[in-house]
Amino acid sequence: MTASLPSKKHTVTSWVLFAVIFAALLITATFTDLQVSRILTVGTLPEGEFYATGVFGVLFESIGCTTPYIIGAFFFSVLAIYCLRFMNGSLKKNGGLILFTSITGLLHFLALNDTMKYNVRHLELDGKPAFIMCELLFLSALLTATFVLAVNNFSDESIKALVKATFAYVLAIAFGAILVEVLKLPFGRTRFRAMNYAGDFSYFTRWYVLNGQPDKQWMIDTFSSTDACKSFPSGHTQSAAMAFSLILLKDTLNIKSRKTVVLFWIIAVLWTGTVALSRIMVGAHFFSDVLMGGTIGFLSVMLGREIFICRFSHFKAVFGKSDK
Repeated sequence: MTASLPSKKHTVTSWVLFAVIFAALLITATFTDLQVSRILTVGTLPEGEFYATGVFGVLFESIGCTTPYIIGAFFFSVLAIYCLRFMNGSLKKNGGLILFTSITGLLHFLALNDTMKYNVRHLELDGKPAFIMCELLFLSALLTATFVLAVNNFSDESIKALVKATFAYVLAIAFGAILVEVLKLPFGRTRFRAMNYAGDFSYFTRWYVLNGQPDKQWMIDTFSSTDACKSFPSGHTQSAAMAFSLILLKDTLNIKSRKTVVLFWIIAVLWTGTVALSRIMVGAHFFSDVLMGGTIGFLSVMLGREIFICRFSHFKAVFGKSDK
């Protein structure tokens, strides 16, 4: 189903309002980055340390990147059931089911493994024990079976509609993740926790400064990490912003309940904001980093929505002829 076309006035107003709010926040962040980080890291990032110890920050650092994996697992479960129901021929039907179910399982494993990776680091463990890997594989299989069986209860119409949302999501996560990684390299912004470790905040630069990536050995010697100069923008926050994919469900499943739609927006905003706050608290990012990361994630979802679901209807409403 294609999302209904709003009026030109409504669309332009929404775009302008978003731009004004974003600009106001970015200007604020530009001049308060260092102060905000110093306030929010108190009690969670010990002086002279690279990694934080505060429970809130560490918890959301561990689970903050799981959002795209879990949402992706849901959408690939949709593709698995789509193949089972609508593909002709046993090869396409069974092959598609196996392929997309396997991808669902892989995404669940990556989500769990990513969480464990951060826990291992913060607990200073010497790698992951073999039995932990076995548990992750078992949980991945259990979650995969749960997702696929749950999606199998959806109607044929819902499955077909959700395929559009799946394409929109794949574009959103690919575009957002690649853009974040591409931007990190030329900006080369030093993380707050790296400067905290070195005890030297003269390395601080504003978000718009292009520093480039320093020599890896120099970063290890100075900051103890080759990841020290990849602060801008925040990948964790971009990942968390994939929660805005809930809006894709509203469009494709034609959800009319205003309360449900408002709930989708609240969940997405709160989750993205919580992860963003945690990234500042652990000293991994500045205010402007998480603002840009979250915005990239949000706009990526809106781009996928516009292409695959709305069929550029909002652009047509503004730049072309509109019926409303």
